[in-house]
Amino acid sequence: MLEATEKIKEALKERAHDESRPFCYSDYITVEANESGEYFCPKCGSDDLMREVEGVGVEWGYEWVMEHIVETEGEKVDIEELYRDLLDEIYEPVRFGDLEYSPATVLESVDPTAFRMGANEYADSEMEDSRLIYLNGTYFRLDGITE
Repeated sequence: MLEATEKIKEALKERAHDESRPFCYSDYITVEANESGEYFCPKCGSDDLMREVEGVGVEWGYEWVMEHIVETEGEKVDIEELYRDLLDEIYEPVRFGDLEYSPATVLESVDPTAFRMGANEYADSEMEDSRLIYLNGTYFRLDGITE
C-alpha cells in the first residue's frame, strides 16, 4: 500500500490518469472518449472501465498505476543510511583520547533501539514534508515523480 501525503497522492493520481487509458475488459479494447468527452465502450456500452498501461497491464482503479510509477521512476532509499548521514552531519564526532567515532555509529552500537526509533521518526518527518513515499516496505525519493 502506498503511503504519502494527500498532496503527493493527488499528484500521482493525476499522472496515473494521464499515463493510463480507459479499457473495457469485457471486450478487451482500449476505449476512446466520445464527442462529449465521456468514456463508454463502443461495443458493449459499459462505462465500468479498467485502466490500461501499455506494456504493463490492465487493472481497476488508479492505485496500481500510481504504485507502478513510484516503483519504476522512484529512487529507493535506505532510511537508516539517510539517518546515519543526518546524525553525522549535525553532531560532532565522538572522541576518546586520540580516537574519533561517527555519532551515528556510536548511537547505533550503544542503543540500536533508539537508533531505529530515530530513523523511523526521521522517515515520518520526511514523508510529512513530501520528500519520501513509502510503498510495500520500501522508501522512495520523490525527485521528478510528481513534478
